[in-house]
Amino acid sequence: MTPSPTEVSRVAAALVGRIVGGAYPSGLRLPAEMELARELACGRSTIREALRHLVGLGLVRSRRGSGAHVLDFRREGTPELLTAYVLAGRFDQPPAVLARELLRMRTLMAAEAVRLAALYAALPLTEVRALLDQRPEGALEDTKRELAVFRALVRASEVWPAVWLANVFFRPLEELLEALVPLVGGVPPGSEKELARVVARIEARDDVGATEAVRAYFDRVDAKLLAVLDKQLGGGTAPPHASPKTPPPSPKKRRSSP
Repeated sequence: MTPSPTEVSRVAAALVGRIVGGAYPSGLRLPAEMELARELACGRSTIREALRHLVGLGLVRSRRGSGAHVLDFRREGTPELLTAYVLAGRFDQPPAVLARELLRMRTLMAAEAVRLAALYAALPLTEVRALLDQRPEGALEDTKRELAVFRALVRASEVWPAVWLANVFFRPLEELLEALVPLVGGVPPGSEKELARVVARIEARDDVGATEAVRAYFDRVDAKLLAVLDKQLGGGTAPPHASPKTPPPSPKKRRSSP
């Protein structure tokens, strides 16, 4: 009997949680399939399918006759671990650092999506415009709409290797949003108007202006988001080496010798 995809997902998520949460440390040989099936109330075929999924995530190496061994997820994992990693709360860097760097990575990916669309997308950007015309209900749906806009932009470029790389990052990010937006809030109201201005620059083939506009947009969004996180985390969301911006000293002019 073929195991249900939903049941495989449930069991895989439980095993991922145990590995990322530290219950199954790196190097451990996992319990036998029969024991795992009993613990997780499922069939052995479901365990086998779940383990195949964990192999794809870089969490487990399975060899016939020697069982499945846990790998170091920090070194071997994929972005699909993002939600489990955040929810486990076992960070090697302070949470504030993780939040700031994840936002920075999101901005880099979004800026690249904008640049690719401005250079290569067929116009008009019908799918993107349709997303901006939606009226989502609630902060989570509005934030997921924003993410969908950037995914649609990179798809519109038809630079497929870039699309695949974007999928690797954007899919787990969407899952993470479902956990975090209710806690820290989503994009500010009226964000679709700013995104529409970005899209207008893309449709004008202004890749530089569109990229600058999207970076400015995320500067504003992230400043508010990091302020919320700063209160919840007790400070520390500023970059560790941040300092007030001061103009560099003007070079002294040499007097010319007579």
